[in-house]
Amino acid sequence: MAATATATATVTVALAKLVLDQMERMEQKQNQKQQKQKQAIVTMQQDVIAVKDELEATQAFLKDMKGSSQGQSHMLKSYVRLVRDLAYDGEDCLQEFLLFLEQPPRAKASPKLVLTQEVISAMLKNLRIKVDSTRAKLRYCTDAAALNVQTGSGIGTLPLSRINSVAYGKAPLIGREMERSHLIKLISQQRDQCRVISIWGMLGIGKTALTKSVYESRELGLMFEKGAWVSVMRPFNLEDVRKSLYWQLKVGKFGSLGQPLESSSLKSEELMKPLDDIRCMIVLDGVLSIEEWKLIKPYLLATNARRIIVTTRELSVAEHCSTAYKNIYKLQALDDAAALELFNSKVFMETSVWDLHPDISAEAELILKECDGHPLTIASIGELLSSKPITAIEWNKLNDHLKAGFESTPSLQLIRKALSPTYDDLPYHLQLCVLYLSIFPKGYNIRRRRLITRWIAEGYSCKTHNKSAEEIGEGYFQELINRGIIRPSKTMPSNVERIDYFQVNNLHHKISVSKAMEENHGFVLGSIYNNQDTRRHIVIMSSESDRINLEENDLSHVRSLTVFGVWRSNFISSKLRLLRVLDFEGTSGLQDDDLKYIGDFLHLRYLSVRGCVDICNLPDSVGNLSDLQMLDISGTHIIKLPNTITKLKKLQYIRAGNIPLPPNDHTTSLSKSISEEAQEAVVDTKMPEVIAQTVQFSTAVWDFTVAYCNSLVSSATPGLDMHGVVVPDGIGKLDALHTFSVVNVSAGRAMLTEFEKLTQLQKLGVTGINMENSQHVLSTIGKLTLLISLSIRSEGKPGLHGCLDHTFSPPKHLQSLKLYGYLLTLPTWIKQLKNLAKLRLQSTRLEYDIAMKVLEKLPHLAILRLWMKSFQDEELSFHFQQQTFPSLTVLELADQDGIKSIKIDEGAMPNLELLQIKDCKDLGNCIFTGMSFPPNLKEVVLNGIYEDNFMEHLSTELVLNPNKPNLRWT
Repeated sequence: MAATATATATVTVALAKLVLDQMERMEQKQNQKQQKQKQAIVTMQQDVIAVKDELEATQAFLKDMKGSSQGQSHMLKSYVRLVRDLAYDGEDCLQEFLLFLEQPPRAKASPKLVLTQEVISAMLKNLRIKVDSTRAKLRYCTDAAALNVQTGSGIGTLPLSRINSVAYGKAPLIGREMERSHLIKLISQQRDQCRVISIWGMLGIGKTALTKSVYESRELGLMFEKGAWVSVMRPFNLEDVRKSLYWQLKVGKFGSLGQPLESSSLKSEELMKPLDDIRCMIVLDGVLSIEEWKLIKPYLLATNARRIIVTTRELSVAEHCSTAYKNIYKLQALDDAAALELFNSKVFMETSVWDLHPDISAEAELILKECDGHPLTIASIGELLSSKPITAIEWNKLNDHLKAGFESTPSLQLIRKALSPTYDDLPYHLQLCVLYLSIFPKGYNIRRRRLITRWIAEGYSCKTHNKSAEEIGEGYFQELINRGIIRPSKTMPSNVERIDYFQVNNLHHKISVSKAMEENHGFVLGSIYNNQDTRRHIVIMSSESDRINLEENDLSHVRSLTVFGVWRSNFISSKLRLLRVLDFEGTSGLQDDDLKYIGDFLHLRYLSVRGCVDICNLPDSVGNLSDLQMLDISGTHIIKLPNTITKLKKLQYIRAGNIPLPPNDHTTSLSKSISEEAQEAVVDTKMPEVIAQTVQFSTAVWDFTVAYCNSLVSSATPGLDMHGVVVPDGIGKLDALHTFSVVNVSAGRAMLTEFEKLTQLQKLGVTGINMENSQHVLSTIGKLTLLISLSIRSEGKPGLHGCLDHTFSPPKHLQSLKLYGYLLTLPTWIKQLKNLAKLRLQSTRLEYDIAMKVLEKLPHLAILRLWMKSFQDEELSFHFQQQTFPSLTVLELADQDGIKSIKIDEGAMPNLELLQIKDCKDLGNCIFTGMSFPPNLKEVVLNGIYEDNFMEHLSTELVLNPNKPNLRWT
């Protein structure tokens, strides 16, 4: 027995040793493998560093090249596209590498979502080869470009005014009689003083033609002894400007245009010497930048000119040249009558012939609609049609070409070439922003906030050391407004202090689409796919949905997917691995099941299901999207966020709550079935009082339906509120969050404690506040020290009554406050808001006299918006007394019934610029007095239809104001 035991022990020891040896060898192999992997990763990291350096260099190259795009050859443009694609490839490769390095990996459940080390290594090597090859090509290309500049060859040397002359020729000015008269009057005022008058507007709007007509007018010829007209050439040459000024002022006569430049050498000092004390006027046609103006200005001042007229495409240039607001004149598009007259003169050469062709009048209207009141385009198309048969069929054919874009025919490409400087002269960052506009359909009403947050997600707008990415994006947006590329929507409601909805100028939209195609930006519009390898952005129109199958295409480089209209299940694909932006805003038919794989898009930064009313839940897989920055679920039926939302540490924006969306021409915020059911449900139905208190007088069926459903939901499930979302435990982990609107705070103290951790929060909207939680809610808000915008809502009764009366130290930086709900008295702490600039009150039912005594003393209140039932009085007599509202610039009264009078005392609202009154019942009986007193009043805007005597009464009041404010009604 002992021998057997010994033998067994011996065998066991031997086996154990064998196993241990094997394990040691395996460990050694594993260590060797790990060492190789580590070395490979180190090599990859070195490649990544090199790629990053190259990316910075390529970005700098792109900015330099775009800054001088007018002189680019076709060869150089092709290399610019090559470098841009290389930059995109580099960014894609870096994204894949960072995902590979993630610990713990997000894609553990789906290994296919992460590329292997070998694949990424191969990508990096291929990228390095591309970089070396491109660098060699660029060296040759830039040397050729330099030679091109030295030899003086190239394009863009003609003044922009020559483009207009092609269209206008020697024809008389059409449709600008009022503008001409106004400018002559403006120039004639204060004759003995030197004044700079700026005329600005988009390229081809007629600035040169109008200014020329004014310059050659008899009235100015009698007023000025000398004159100079200088067309600023491209590329800019200060010496040419100086010589032209010298020749015209020293030798020429007033009104002489296009005189040749003296070729002899002229010293700068000759023109810097003041001229004799003579009356002269100078026109600078086509100044593009403030830098150009600064270079020219010393020579202008030396001339003792009484009037300097500057034409420019840039509002910033106009404002810099003419410091006085009244000396800045924006030239608008032609109205319908003037557009038709100009078109007629070009097609028929005489106005009487038009009546002979009634069959083509409908086609003419469609053509002019495409031209958008733009004189250069109208004149060019008119001349084109003058050489063709005058038939409805021929004009219909041109109409189809126009709708298809400028690339459809060679004749339209000439117009595109004339308008191209509106894109080519933009700085690089704005060119990217303009290209991005081609995502949206023509005539689409685009939300400003939607566009800016998409820019941020795409990396177009990045934070700097002193500005946030949002502030940078807002600046880009304003630049596009100032250049006339985009304009406020005429059909959508806008806030008085900012543009909420806008449209792309019709012609600029055509240019952006054309440039996107030319520069291989990769847009896919509808079902039309090109044969290019890289598509960065895909746009799907529902009208083409039956012919779209994404699986058939290479989607490996796509960064954004945008869907308009009706959803189809074939609109999304797992191949979209590098997707950054997924935008379903307003898409009808999208349901919860369509989002179940949303967590597979690991690079997603922007996700919007705004207005998708069939969405009730977000899947738990949304927790995989750790790069997500923007989440918009407003206008859906989502009332609770998933627990996994707390994993999204980069999330900056959450917009939630069942917010009604205004209708749009291309999409609807309600699915058809829900809309029809809502219509049937409310026909001949009296609105309950509890709902009537929270729904505006003139709201649509959707507003009523939402409010009524909110009431039912609140009754059936206390604590839930369709205006906000309930958040899970751990929401305080989202420490990058700076915008959250609207959150339901009725869930309890634990959630409020979590909210105190959101120290970066700047904008917050809350609902669900009540007597039980109000003190804790206010205490939490007080700890959010960076808060600049706050919205507090509570539906029905008791609403906010008694909830805001607690002792409370509000955030000292608070600039914007919105209060919705039954309140009765303003909280005492509102007097502490020394930085409050914007205030909106709705359904608060305040006592007028007591509330106004508080509001009128707020030192920095600039925008006051008093909406429906903000006061409890049945009849309102607004009286703004002396030395009240010292900083108010905008006053808006909306849905205020029973306004009997508006009286302004002298010294009240000294900075008021805009008074807007909309949807106020019985406003026609209101008596206005003191409208002559606000010294800075620029405009009074009314919404509705009023009797003639009411408008005459208000007009009479405004005429007495020295600032001559404009009266406008919509």
